[in-house]
Amino acid sequence: MTPRYRLRTLLIFLAILPPLLAVGWWKYSAWKAERERLRSLAAEQGGRGILLTGLKTLRPDSEAPPPDGPP
Repeated sequence: MTPRYRLRTLLIFLAILPPLLAVGWWKYSAWKAERERLRSLAAEQGGRGILLTGLKTLRPDSEAPPPDGPP
């Protein structure tokens, strides 16, 4: 039986895959930390009217700033 892939292909994968995995792990860690920060912020405020959507915190209408311009 002959090997399906050459040594060159294996070396390319070994050179590219670890840095890709490291970058992905760092991005995941940063995302997880931000999510936990937002979750603790919502818990501090009693969870009233706070919606967590991705990395944005939305306020309910009662806490929204007044619109610009005359009423």
